[in-house]
Amino acid sequence: MFARLSAHFHQVHERWLRRRIPASNRYTLHLKNVFIFPTRFGMGYLLTCVSLFLLGTNYQNNLMLLLCQFLLSVFLLHLFISYRNFTATTLALNPISPVVAGEHALLVMQLEDKHAQLPFHGGLQMTVRGTSLTAVNRRADREKQLKLLLPTSNRGVFTVPRITIQSTYPLGLFRCWTHLDFNQQLVVFPAPIPSSLRLDSNDTAQGDTSGPTPGIDEFESLRQFQHGDPMHRIAWKQAAKGGELATKTFTQSQQESGWLSLALYQHEPLEKALGLLSYQVNRLTRQQQTFGLKLDNQTIGPGSGELHKIQCLMQLARYRTTVTPYATN
Repeated sequence: MFARLSAHFHQVHERWLRRRIPASNRYTLHLKNVFIFPTRFGMGYLLTCVSLFLLGTNYQNNLMLLLCQFLLSVFLLHLFISYRNFTATTLALNPISPVVAGEHALLVMQLEDKHAQLPFHGGLQMTVRGTSLTAVNRRADREKQLKLLLPTSNRGVFTVPRITIQSTYPLGLFRCWTHLDFNQQLVVFPAPIPSSLRLDSNDTAQGDTSGPTPGIDEFESLRQFQHGDPMHRIAWKQAAKGGELATKTFTQSQQESGWLSLALYQHEPLEKALGLLSYQVNRLTRQQQTFGLKLDNQTIGPGSGELHKIQCLMQLARYRTTVTPYATN
């Protein structure tokens, strides 16, 4: 019963937040997206003021009443200073780089003061889903960054949760906070699982079949030594026999160029198969080979390089998944 009520309250609260603070790539804090309320220390402070007022009134002690009024003045002044300090900030979240499952995603938030005559003071704390991840103090700097690490465990595409920014400057009597939705997605690639290379060469004719490409796998021939050639490529045995210096050239065997196919791992669990493919995508990219990727009816044509690698890993991350809300484990 309590769990259902808690879940219902959470849903109502989320709907209200979506109306009050819609998703955006950039926020300037102002009256409509900032909340302020006394902290526990502030509530105790206010209770002390009430006690002093009751004692001063009961015993007709003017000094005690004067002290009560002074403390209340500080309390109210703190309210306006806290709000004024907090709303002098503009926040924007940098694009999030994809990560591998098991790594931490780095969120970098840009902070900028808009009020040159009153820069931000005190500390800002960033939290997500009630877990404090990092905090930063900003004093004299006009612009700074807030960094937050999100742990990941599973591959897929996730919506970044609302991020809570809060401050208790200057005396800790009031807490100013806001819940921001930066409308960004976090892409998590499958964790690579080391394996031997398995390529489907049935469709190699669709790719680049012009022949061997320069590489480091198989010896091809000798050519005349040129200044700047690596020392380990020199044919020292030939030079020892009195011959001229020559440099060895190598090729990558054509059978290692082809298609990475999920069908080759149909006997494996899906997540393990995707991890095996992820490892081989990285391996072929390091070897500067041309390859394609086939996932059921989804096909990425032969290519090479970092952009091709990212495209393949993105396809592996999205395979048979939908965009889901991020959740801490």
